[in-house]
Amino acid sequence: MKDRLTTLWKMGETKSVAHIFEEYMNVQGARKLDRRRKDNSNTYLIDGKSAGWNRVECYYHRDSEVFAEEDLLIALRKRAGSYLIIARKGVRAFEVDYDGIKHYDEKLLKEIMQDHKLLFDALVTE
Repeated sequence: MKDRLTTLWKMGETKSVAHIFEEYMNVQGARKLDRRRKDNSNTYLIDGKSAGWNRVECYYHRDSEVFAEEDLLIALRKRAGSYLIIARKGVRAFEVDYDGIKHYDEKLLKEIMQDHKLLFDALVTE
């Protein structure tokens, strides 16, 4: 598990991670976040343009759209620093950078990867 995610961090590109995440969310029936709507449950947000695609942050909100209450966060930065973070509800399950693995919560990561199996299968095979 750690090796596959470390490979994603080393080999993955921000735009491809965003594309795979968006395809997965569409298959799951999640809508793109729209602040004009009153109900933004089961929505996703991808932010890469604001950082010139040096970094991409992919958020999935299942029950709440409040910051740090997302069901899934994937952040990948490739230039001007390099890291991969996977988190749920503000708690990091996995973090890796140039110094190696910074954080690894095996139980939480396993739970996240089981809940989003198709997404992680697609991400680590690219």
